[in-house]
Amino acid sequence: MGYKFWIKRGLCLFVVILIVLFIIELLKQHSIKESIIFAITWSLLATSVFIGTRLYYSRKGIECVLCNDIPSRKVK
Repeated sequence: MGYKFWIKRGLCLFVVILIVLFIIELLKQHSIKESIIFAITWSLLATSVFIGTRLYYSRKGIECVLCNDIPSRKVK
């Protein structure tokens, strides 16, 4: 898996987390500025941890059923 795959996956994950956290913070009646700062900060941290662990596991050859980023090997 190349850089394009990881960048695309990271951006999708970042955007989803950002939107969810932003909406939650607005529902908690925080200001828009505080909500944006909170959502961006935690989205970056969560995305970094996720991509970091996936890169580590993919280098070790450990498969993730949910991520499906390592092709399954058929035993013959």
